[in-house]
Amino acid sequence: MSTKPRVVLSALLSAALLLTAADRPVHSADITAGEDAVILEEKWEIDIRSPEDIHERFSQRLQVLTPRGVEEYKEAAVGYNPWVSITDLRGSVEPPQGKRIDVKKQNIVDSAVYGSYQLYSSDKQRTIIFPGVVPGAVVEYSYEKRLTNIFFMDDTFPLQEEVPIRLRSVSLTAPSSFPLRIAVHGGHIEDVRSEDNGRVTHRWEVRDAPGFKREPNMPPNEDIIGKITIVPKEIVWDNHQIDASQWAGIASWDWSLVQDRLTPTPEIIQLAHDLTAGVTDPLEQTRRLYDFVRSKVTYVAIHLGIGGWQPHAAADVLRNRYGDCKDKATLLISMMRSVGLKGYPVLVRTRDDGLIDRDAPSPSFNHAIVAVPQEAGYLFLDPTSEMAPFGDLPYVDQGVSVLVVKDDGTGELVDTPLSSPETNRANRLVTAILNSLGDLTGNYVIDMWGQTRLEMIQQLESKPTEQADFIKDLVSTLCPGAVMTAHEVTIPSRPADPLRITIRFEVPRFVTRAGSFEVLTPYLVRFPYLTRIAAYPARRSPVYFDYPYSVTSETRLRLPPGRTLKKVPADRESTGPGLAATTKHELVREGDYQVLVVRRSVSVSKREIPVSDYPALRDFLSGLSQEESKAITLQSSAVSRSLDLQQPNRLVTGL
Repeated sequence: MSTKPRVVLSALLSAALLLTAADRPVHSADITAGEDAVILEEKWEIDIRSPEDIHERFSQRLQVLTPRGVEEYKEAAVGYNPWVSITDLRGSVEPPQGKRIDVKKQNIVDSAVYGSYQLYSSDKQRTIIFPGVVPGAVVEYSYEKRLTNIFFMDDTFPLQEEVPIRLRSVSLTAPSSFPLRIAVHGGHIEDVRSEDNGRVTHRWEVRDAPGFKREPNMPPNEDIIGKITIVPKEIVWDNHQIDASQWAGIASWDWSLVQDRLTPTPEIIQLAHDLTAGVTDPLEQTRRLYDFVRSKVTYVAIHLGIGGWQPHAAADVLRNRYGDCKDKATLLISMMRSVGLKGYPVLVRTRDDGLIDRDAPSPSFNHAIVAVPQEAGYLFLDPTSEMAPFGDLPYVDQGVSVLVVKDDGTGELVDTPLSSPETNRANRLVTAILNSLGDLTGNYVIDMWGQTRLEMIQQLESKPTEQADFIKDLVSTLCPGAVMTAHEVTIPSRPADPLRITIRFEVPRFVTRAGSFEVLTPYLVRFPYLTRIAAYPARRSPVYFDYPYSVTSETRLRLPPGRTLKKVPADRESTGPGLAATTKHELVREGDYQVLVVRRSVSVSKREIPVSDYPALRDFLSGLSQEESKAITLQSSAVSRSLDLQQPNRLVTGL
């Protein structure tokens, strides 16, 4: 779906003028220490005259502080489309020494906003390229925009950015009777309000805000960074009045865009009947239609005019065999209705873009899926995801509030389900041989289901060199010193089947010798992606996982001839806030060899763990890390037999 055009300055919405160190005020704590850049001054001015006449003015001065900052902030882009025109764009650079350099016309270029997955879009961007940017330089740019549709008005103003802000000011002027929803989320900032001649002006200022730094495993920025939001309750689009003050009004508008696009044609009806021939179970019929749209219709977006929100006709999508999320959803619903099945369009704001505020209706959606009515709620389907099995949603669709659009134009705001840890599971099997010289060789087989599988497939679709590097990273989940010697990837043809990766590895000098004893780690499979979360003594934000998941592992370590364990480690069970882990050990005989079997499991059952639970979580993860640091000792089987004669009841397993 289409999104509103934004101002982009590489990773930041920014630019600036030079203030030397002597010019800048002295602060008790210099918020620029260690930063790549600092926003010196930024100003937004929004003037709403009517839903179809909005003026925006923006200016910014930013000082670049490091070579990395040069790369990040050497250009800026301003979005536009048929309803948004840029009436003025100018910029300059003032180097640390020398004269101010104005940006010339040849350094301002127009281009598409989106990547190659879109065939064509009316969303464009105008990029200003700043010449001669070096550390210490200040870049400045400003623009004016005229909007003929308030839908595209900039409506979110963060209280922090990735770099510090010396001053950010936002002002909004509108008729006193104009319906707006204005709020400040996650921060304390004064709204200075004044009124003159029937027009109201709101002003906010942010001063000396430090740069926002992400923590490992934290929720999307949109859920954490404070912001000012300005949302119109009334939108006019092509003479259509949209009541954006309630979810029902947004649903009614969407239904007006979708309704006539769902009409099945003879070709759609014939294909739907062919695909479901001989099948009477409605769920199986739905699955067959879903599999066709998922696998046979390529994702390509064409956003022309209102096409960012209105789907193409289902017949066109079928004939062309391509479309975006709302096109694929429309075709699936049309095919379902051709054989008497019911399906509804669903508007989604994906989890990676932040949660919607259920109490503040807004058309802030970026995706479309399908809802199939069930006796208890809905079955949600996302035909855009080519590798998602029937009944499973990509994690960005899970655990979010969505708007189901009914046939009568009403809407229902419901939450999509969050899959279980068992659905998103990975099984790991290591079979390894330790030779008499203390070197280890083995096979590492990883089977993945659910979101774990989908995420891995996306990683493996990269270039061959990047794929090899990524698989090498998987070796980091083995013990230290492991080196990959070969690998094989088996991508299944059916979405419900697991993805398998097989890695051949070796660990030279795996054993440490201490006199007559040999010491080694029994924990070949580890959980570094979890234990590293506990590296910080405290957190500012919740710990966030993309989805619940579980990992089970079995390591079968064959010991050298004539060697056994001095002592089998004790089994262990532990729980933390939203997590659980078990470790079991067993020493078994296979022919002439002793084999140490270690079975470990970890389960993450909560998506988000609050800051208040971080100390308990850290204790849990530290326990995992400490366990992995422990070692076992080998000794001669002859010594062991001698001890057995002295202690005939001695147990050799930890089970």
